Amino acid sequence: MRQAEHVRVGLRSLLAHKLRSALTILGIVFGVAGLVAMMSIAEGARRESIEQIRLLGTNNVRVNHVELTGELREEADLKGSDGLSERDVQLLTAALPNLVGTAPVRFVEEPVFAKNREATGRVVATNADYGRITDFHAERGRFLSPLDQREGKRVAVIGASVRNELFGYRNPLGQRIRIGDSWFRVVGLMEPKTIREGRTSMIQMRDINTDIYIPITTASARFPSETGTGIHEIVIQVEDATQVMATSRIVDRVLRRSHQQVSDYEIVVPAQLLEQAQATQRVFNVVMGSIAAISLLVGGIGIMNIMLTTVTERTREIGVRRALGATRRAVLQQFLVETVLMSATGGVVGILLGAVMARGISLMAGWQTILSVESALAAFTVSACVGIAFGLYPARRAATMSPMAALRAE
Repeated sequence: MRQAEHVRVGLRSLLAHKLRSALTILGIVFGVAGLVAMMSIAEGARRESIEQIRLLGTNNVRVNHVELTGELREEADLKGSDGLSERDVQLLTAALPNLVGTAPVRFVEEPVFAKNREATGRVVATNADYGRITDFHAERGRFLSPLDQREGKRVAVIGASVRNELFGYRNPLGQRIRIGDSWFRVVGLMEPKTIREGRTSMIQMRDINTDIYIPITTASARFPSETGTGIHEIVIQVEDATQVMATSRIVDRVLRRSHQQVSDYEIVVPAQLLEQAQATQRVFNVVMGSIAAISLLVGGIGIMNIMLTTVTERTREIGVRRALGATRRAVLQQFLVETVLMSATGGVVGILLGAVMARGISLMAGWQTILSVESALAAFTVSACVGIAFGLYPARRAATMSPMAALRAE
């Protein structure tokens, strides 16, 4: 028999028992749907982590201020450590000649107004290196310059969300905004960045579209810190990503000496965060993949059970075909085609259901889900392989049946 004839006979057999065939493929449908949804979530989380790590910088090392309380704060006071300071920036610059740039960051808790509108963003005091280190550029105008920093100028660069809050669709360049009790002139508008909530990733980020950047020297003069030092973060960029881990260890040694062994800072290596996120994602994939595999296993067992029943019901048909000259291979192919048709149909329906599930998860939970063509093809291939694996035994049983015994069967 030709393959087309096998398919035609197989379809006729499945359509003759519509309800039984539909119930049989349900296990494959749910297994493939779970697999597709899992792969969509995993791919979305992977791309989200990559997007976030690019914003943090693969060549960067970040040193964050840690607020101590209780006995730890008392110990820090006794040892004379007041947290991150400009002196730490100078020490790190001197100890690390391979640095591309160093940017101290201070968050200024002051309200921001333009006429009668107030922005919900945060004021970020930093230097001219910050934009280059973080690969965050001005879409219009310019970022802070070394001259702004040296002369303590009252200039500001605003994020895309701040522009919408304060100026709507108007051109913000040259406009004045009030930060606290001081007036600043807007000299730049930053490019918009897509910041997701990060629910599927370990890497969390603030929305940099809501930042307002001012020179750190201006902030020190007009908004003095209550703690005296006022550096909340130091961003360091090295020339090569392979130097990041070694640089982070040097940074730790320098700061431990400078802070008298007080742990009032933490070192964050974005590349390391990405590795941790990917390790967690692999565990998630294994767990979800195991659940989907169990569903496929149940579906495969259901297919085998139905095909064994089908072989029994069609014993006389098998005997007639063998008596008329059908080979064992032809009988084997016939029943394998029927099992593959069932599993492939379940695979197609499962892919569609999985895509709907992934979309629903994205809408309800706010997770980024991405269904790629490769994932869909992989799920379809798995469903077809399940049909072959679990249909082989019933097909061999039909092929090895004696023609005379089959013709005598009731």
